[in-house]
Amino acid sequence: MVLLLGACPHDVGPDGGLVGGSCRDSGDCVERCVDGGKFPGGTCTVDCRDDRDCPGGSWCVDEKGGICLAECEFDDECRGGYDCKNTDREGAGGKIHVCID
Repeated sequence: MVLLLGACPHDVGPDGGLVGGSCRDSGDCVERCVDGGKFPGGTCTVDCRDDRDCPGGSWCVDEKGGICLAECEFDDECRGGYDCKNTDREGAGGKIHVCID
């Protein structure tokens, strides 16, 4: 696993190459591209076991075996095709708002 503590803030969000940006395959991202279903147009992400594995501005959620998704409070903080939804956390109880379809 890649240590992400030094990630730049612009690497997370609607255009983030680390978490949140669109992608066709993993070559478009720093680590991994997930697509289909809840990830229209693909989204860049990082594998995680809990929030400590995610860069600032993202949370570890129970999707695709544990992935980091961009945090949000409102739908307009997410890129087109995504909404701010309350999603099950990975490695912690409860739910957290992240950009997902």
